[in-house]
Amino acid sequence: MATEEKKGITVKIDAELHAQVREYIEANNMTMAEFVTRALDDELHPKNDMKEGITMANTRTIAFQVPEELFQRIKDYLQRNHLTQRQFLIGLIEDELERDQVEYESQDEDQLLDEDNLEETDAKVGESEEGESEEVGMAISM
Repeated sequence: MATEEKKGITVKIDAELHAQVREYIEANNMTMAEFVTRALDDELHPKNDMKEGITMANTRTIAFQVPEELFQRIKDYLQRNHLTQRQFLIGLIEDELERDQVEYESQDEDQLLDEDNLEETDAKVGESEEGESEEVGMAISM
C-alpha cells in the first residue's frame, strides 16, 4: 500500500487553547497530528453541510429527554465518530425526511399508475358494451 506524502503545519496558539487541545487528545487517545487533521478536515469538508441561508436567526430549537442509558450510548457514539449532538441529530432527521419523501413520491407514482389502469379498463368496458358481448375482467389494486 502506497503511503501519502505528508506535509507539516506549524502554528502558534494561545497557551490556554493549547492546554485544552492537549487535554482533549489525551482523553481521546489521539495524536496531535490526528487531532489537527480531523479539525482541518471537518472545517474544510463538514459532515453535514448546512443549507445556504440558514443562520441562527432562522433556526428553531428541538429539545427532548431520553433515558440515561440511551444518552450514554449516544455520547459514546458521538465521541467515536467525532460528531456533535447537533450534527448527529440533524443528520438522522434529514436522512429520515429524505427516505420518507422518496417513499411518498413512490406512492404517488403508484397511485397515478393505478388511476391510468382504471381509466384503460373503463375504456375497454365501454368498447365491449357497444360491440359484441365479450368477457371483461377488471382488477382493482389498493
